[in-house]
Amino acid sequence: MQRRMLSKEDEAAVGNDELEVRREDQDKINRFSRLHQRETLLEEDLKGRAKEKEDLEEISSELELADEDEKIPYE
Repeated sequence: MQRRMLSKEDEAAVGNDELEVRREDQDKINRFSRLHQRETLLEEDLKGRAKEKEDLEEISSELELADEDEKIPYE
């Protein structure tokens, strides 16, 4: 399937009139939108989990370095 952009002439010919979108094309647009939204949410979740992992690794390192007799504050 070959995709192409509208030429300037084709774009001017359409003007401000309503352009009908085929159902097939609208379905593809909708699917892309859903997948893009999902990707965005997953990327945000991944960043949050990476930050949490980093924090846990830092806490783990601090616990390994702490003296056994020393009290460790807990929040």
